[in-house]
Amino acid sequence: MIVESGNSLQETKRRNRILIKNKIFRMEHALRNEIARELGLTLPTITNSINEMIREGLVITEPLSQESRNKNSGRRPLAVAFRREAAYAIGIELGPYYSRAILVNLRGEAVESVTNPKASESYGKMLSELENLVEHFLHRIDRDQLIGIGIGVPGFVDTDRGRIRYTFREDWNGKTLGEDLGRRFSVPVSVDNNTRLRATGYEMLLREDRPGMFAYFFVSRGIACPILMNDLVLSGDSAGAGELGQTVLLSSDHKGQKRTVTTDQLASESALFELCRREMTEGRLAALRKRLDAGEDLTMRLILELQMGGDRQIDALIDSCIRGQALAMANVVNLLNPNAVIVDAYMMEWEANRKRLINYAREHFFGINEEDVKIRFRDYDSYDGALGAALGCIQKNFLNT
Repeated sequence: MIVESGNSLQETKRRNRILIKNKIFRMEHALRNEIARELGLTLPTITNSINEMIREGLVITEPLSQESRNKNSGRRPLAVAFRREAAYAIGIELGPYYSRAILVNLRGEAVESVTNPKASESYGKMLSELENLVEHFLHRIDRDQLIGIGIGVPGFVDTDRGRIRYTFREDWNGKTLGEDLGRRFSVPVSVDNNTRLRATGYEMLLREDRPGMFAYFFVSRGIACPILMNDLVLSGDSAGAGELGQTVLLSSDHKGQKRTVTTDQLASESALFELCRREMTEGRLAALRKRLDAGEDLTMRLILELQMGGDRQIDALIDSCIRGQALAMANVVNLLNPNAVIVDAYMMEWEANRKRLINYAREHFFGINEEDVKIRFRDYDSYDGALGAALGCIQKNFLNT
């Protein structure tokens, strides 16, 4: 991408610097000549911009690893990278089960992470909980090193104002979370849908083989599937795109009453939990009932453990959910034709479940989608939502400025 023609020399330098910063962040070993070649800029342009950032304390030079040196014909060029301690971002995900927070340095590396119980349903109490999380991290860094805070919330979010438009915690709806927390700490606060931030974080950390367009298939309490195209998340007119769990997979009339089944009701973790409860009331799932009676909570971790241990009844319930997920995935693929589908689900930590999803989904992929569209699995990490929030903050407040 060539950006050497602009309205003014200053504007051209600013835009080139943005391109160079993004390239440094995304390249595993950022060499000046490679940055120049990939961006279509001259080597002096690259060198002048990088030297300026070195003087500002943002960038340092590092020797390449031996493996990388071997790929560079025996030369010993110096790679450039962001100085880790130059700046930090805080990411927080207010998830359905827990609140998770993470402190990330300028290279996108986690410095510290914290897990709290799920956030309070009271907006005021939730805001106090967020303030405590941020204060915890500020004990580790200087306040002027913090470039911003990113927060992921389930539901519809007005990203321009940081306002929660709709989420399952009613007292939060209509609240300007970004402004409220921003006033407290005097730093930019970005608020977005938590699944879109997971997808953003995944895309930012890809080094090579980055698909031009992919669907991010996330299974948790509900199912969401944001679409990323050319590094941008498609948010929709009112920032509500990607709520795949609310799409209807099945509708039928029974005795004059219309019944609809959404993807969430058929294939989410909530659906699986409800199936388990129903089966236990009918005297089945003895192994699960025994564990719950002993004081354990009904979680995906427990259910997956029983499935992997050979519980056939549990296996059948999970299989029914996977079949529903496969139908929903096929609808996305056949409608949008992405390069790839990235699956992020704790349920898929067992290889056998991954194989089932691939096989069931491909049965419904239309035409050449069956061969062309890749299905990839992201190893589940409970902090990926918070990480995505922090990385999105780095992108907005540093890389793109």
